[in-house]
Amino acid sequence: MKIIDLFSGIGGFSLGFQRAGYQFTEHYFSEIDKHAIANYKYNFPNAKHIGDITTIQPANLAGADIITFGSPCQDFSLAGKRAGLAGEKSSLIKYAIALIACVRPSVFVWENVKGAFSSNAGADFWAIIQAITNIGGYTIEWQLLNTSWVLPQNRERLYLIGHLAG
Repeated sequence: MKIIDLFSGIGGFSLGFQRAGYQFTEHYFSEIDKHAIANYKYNFPNAKHIGDITTIQPANLAGADIITFGSPCQDFSLAGKRAGLAGEKSSLIKYAIALIACVRPSVFVWENVKGAFSSNAGADFWAIIQAITNIGGYTIEWQLLNTSWVLPQNRERLYLIGHLAG
């Protein structure tokens, strides 16, 4: 499959797909932290770094099967200042949504903190749902999962999955 891993960090989504048996025919990632980029390139030597999310050219990525992204959570987090979508970091999700609209992958996966549900009294989460719905053609589902189900830590995370209808 052709995968695009946005806000990739060191490649947790890609590693998960590989361990599940998926093979990548084309592999792209977007990250700005130089240490994370170096680690990603080490772990996935065939992956192509496509730069900062704000400068990605969607025409070069047509035909992607899946887009994964864990957009910055600082402005959604209960531990942060709760600026939500108005915040400098969490507002970057709009670039991921725009890329989904242009590329139209078969599937996309978004991961974020539990606070994304309650940021701005829930209005931010519903604004994200509306933006995704406005793309058209996707069925979306979301669930709050706790890492304590599989790891020795208690971290609740929101996972939203979209797939082309039909």
